[in-house]
Amino acid sequence: MRRALFVSVLGALGVLGACSGDDGPSGAVDASTDGATTDASTIDAAIDAPAGVFSLTSATITEGMPFPLVHICDGANTSPALSWTNPPAGTMSFAIIFTDNTNPLIHSVIYDIPANLTGLPANVQKAYAPNNVIGAHQTTGYDNTTRGYLGPCPPPANAAHTYEFALYALSVPTLPGAVMNTGRAAARTAILANDLAMVSLTATADR
Repeated sequence: MRRALFVSVLGALGVLGACSGDDGPSGAVDASTDGATTDASTIDAAIDAPAGVFSLTSATITEGMPFPLVHICDGANTSPALSWTNPPAGTMSFAIIFTDNTNPLIHSVIYDIPANLTGLPANVQKAYAPNNVIGAHQTTGYDNTTRGYLGPCPPPANAAHTYEFALYALSVPTLPGAVMNTGRAAARTAILANDLAMVSLTATADR
């Protein structure tokens, strides 16, 4: 059952992923095999979320604005803190899919995020089971090697690309059928089959 909620996110927002094909190392393809605690900036970001609405925000990224250098491939390439509020009744876990919408490509997927969490800390460990988000699991990123977040990396001198963080509230505590070698596309299919609601956050990047 899916009740999609698309909202315009107010305040600052966050990220999770990276680029391939035209925006990453040549030869990278999207076909891969397939409790955290929130920090102070994550909690502060939640204050800007509209009351009663499923919302996604971040302390370091503003909706529709450019990514800070720390979150892209030319910088530290670390994931931002994310915060969410008001998930729908019946939510048993969360998942986030990070995508380049300009050159359609899934950058990264994190799933099995426990339902009692209200966000992700900055710099989620690049591991299948990150130690700063206990219970969650991550696919490989666009390079098919690195687990978790890989920041935007569009071709130099090209028009800015738009990137989306889609947060899904899921009706299952763990993603059915997902194992360590589950890839991004397969994880996305399972997420869409079990989502109750989705909220997205977008930002741009160029080099």
